[in-house]
Amino acid sequence: MTSNAVYSSTSSQAFDNARNNKLRRYPSPDTDGERIYPLVSPSVSPAFSIGKSDSIFAIGSCFARNLEGALHKAGMNVLSRQIDLGKIGEEVGAASNFLNKYTAASILNDLRWALERDSFPGEDIIYAVRDGVYCDPQLGLIRLPYPLADIMDMRTRYLDAMAQVNDADVVIITLGYVETWFDKELGLYLNIAPPPALCAKFPDRFEFRVLGFEDVRLALEDIYALLKKHRAKPLKMLLTVSPVPLVSTFRDVDVLVANAYSKSVQRAAAETFVADKPDVDYFPSYESVILSNPTVCWARGDYRHVSPDIVARIMSNVLVSYAPDFDAPGVYQGSPMTREAVFATARLLVKLGEGGALATLFSQNRALFAAEDKLLAQISDALQIAGHLILAADALEDRVTLAPERPRVLQRLISLVSQHPEDQDRTRKLLKTHSQLFPARSDFRARIEKTLG
Repeated sequence: MTSNAVYSSTSSQAFDNARNNKLRRYPSPDTDGERIYPLVSPSVSPAFSIGKSDSIFAIGSCFARNLEGALHKAGMNVLSRQIDLGKIGEEVGAASNFLNKYTAASILNDLRWALERDSFPGEDIIYAVRDGVYCDPQLGLIRLPYPLADIMDMRTRYLDAMAQVNDADVVIITLGYVETWFDKELGLYLNIAPPPALCAKFPDRFEFRVLGFEDVRLALEDIYALLKKHRAKPLKMLLTVSPVPLVSTFRDVDVLVANAYSKSVQRAAAETFVADKPDVDYFPSYESVILSNPTVCWARGDYRHVSPDIVARIMSNVLVSYAPDFDAPGVYQGSPMTREAVFATARLLVKLGEGGALATLFSQNRALFAAEDKLLAQISDALQIAGHLILAADALEDRVTLAPERPRVLQRLISLVSQHPEDQDRTRKLLKTHSQLFPARSDFRARIEKTLG
C-alpha cells in the first residue's frame, strides 16, 4: 500500500525515539507543566545556524512584520525592511499593509515576478476603479489616486526590493490564510479581495476560493524551487505559520471554524513540505502564541495582534536556537534568553500574577534589570503582593540606586525592610542614608525607629 506519511521509521527506531526523547509526553500540572504554564516555549532542533552577520529577508503575513522588527531591534541586517518605493511609498507610509502577503499563492506571485521579470503581468494587475483612481490587490492597496506611470514605477521598485531575497542568508516565510481571491481572466491569485465595485463591474471575473492542503504544499514547493534556481547562496529557510486569525470570513461558516481550518491546513502543509528538506526548518511561532495564556498573548485586547512581549520571547527562541554566537545574557527555566525577552517575560509574569516564577526570573537576572526603573517598580509591587518581600526589597534598592533623589522610593524600601527583625542592620544603614539625603524628613525616620528593638 502506498503511503504519504510525513515521517516513517523502523519499530526499533520508534522505540529508541520514545526512550530518548525527553519531551515526548505532553505536559501535565505535575510533570513538565512549566513548559506550558505560565508561558509557553516550544523546543526546536535547528538544521542550520544563523551567524551574527547574516542578512535576513522576511515575507508573508503581517506577523512577518513582527519578526522583522524584532530581528532589526536585535541588530540583525533585515533586507526586507530596506525598501524605497518612491513618492507613492512615502505617501502611503507605514499605515499601508502592502508588504503583507497573506497566502502561499500571493507569496509565490511576488517572488516569481521579482526573480523572473518576464512573468510579471505589468499594468494588467492594476485595476481602474474609476477615472484617475486604481487599485492593486496584490499589494493590498485598494485606492491609488496616482497616474498609472507612477504606480508602475512604484511597482518596479517593489519588485527590486523583493529581489533582495536572492542576497539574504536567511529567508523567513510566514503563512497567513487560505481564503483568497482568483482573477479568472489573468489566471492568478490576488493577495486581498478586490473592491466590491470592481466585482460588481466584472461579476464573472473574480472568484473566491479556499485553498486546500495540496494548494498550499505545491505553492511552497514552487517557492522553494524558485529560490533554489535563482540564488547563488545556499538556502537557509525558516517557515512559520502566523498565529494572527482571520479578521472575518467570506464563507457561510463561523469565523472560528474557518480560522481553525485555515491554520490547520497550513500547519499540515508546512510539516509535509519541510520533511525532506535539510535547508528548511519549521519554527513553532504559531504554537508559541496559540498555547499561551490569552490574557497576555494578544496586544490591544483584540485577540488578533500578538503582544510585542510574546514576539520578543519567540525571537529570543529563534536567536538562542539558531544563532549560537548571539548575545543572550539572560536565563529562564534553565535556558538562555535575550535581554529583551527577559524584560518581556517579567512584564508577562507581572500581568499573570505569577509571583513565584517572577521571583525566580528576577533573582537569576537581577543585573539585567538594574537600569529599568519602570520595570523594577512593577516587579517590586508584584513580588511584594506575592509575599517575596526580600526580593521586592532588592528591586526597590536597585530603584534607589538609579534615582537616589526620590525620597518615596527609599522610604518604601526602608518600610519594607524594617518588617524583618533579622534585617535591622540593613534598616539602620538605610535610615542613615535617608538622614543624609533627606534631613528634613525626620518624622518618617522617627516612626521607623520606634519599630526597631
